[in-house]
Amino acid sequence: MYIRVLTAVLAALATGTAIALQSTLNGRAGAVIGPIRTGILVNAVGGSMALVIVIVTVLAGRTGLIPTGVLSLSGRTAPALQVFTWVAMAGFLGITIIVGISFAVQGAGVTAGLSAVILAQLLVGMLIDQVGGAGGIAVAIDLRRIAGVVAMAAGVWLLVPRAG
Repeated sequence: MYIRVLTAVLAALATGTAIALQSTLNGRAGAVIGPIRTGILVNAVGGSMALVIVIVTVLAGRTGLIPTGVLSLSGRTAPALQVFTWVAMAGFLGITIIVGISFAVQGAGVTAGLSAVILAQLLVGMLIDQVGGAGGIAVAIDLRRIAGVVAMAAGVWLLVPRAG
């Protein structure tokens, strides 16, 4: 269990690093071509790269182009249409994330912008955890978790640039 948790934390740290780097690049591109165009172009390029991987995988004979019936991985199953709906919604949210981060880092800087994004992630994540909405275990909201989010909110307040 400890190895699994440690691996998850390391993956989260790597992801956070990628988000900070991507946010910086999105902010730079957004300043030149606008946040909305940046969001659309970044996702179009990412989607194109994903499409190439899918095509290569299909040509290698590992999977069908459009699976039918039930998809399964690691013992979990779901109807293919449901999985594709989740993926499509996540892709749309990816565009809104890039647009929002592009606005945030241009207006408040990378540190304040990302800390505000992370605060929102913590708040929403805590609510999703409460009901086990990510397909995992339910994690109750308790005073310790609330204190952690309040501490993060205080950190965001401290990181927001002040005029003057």
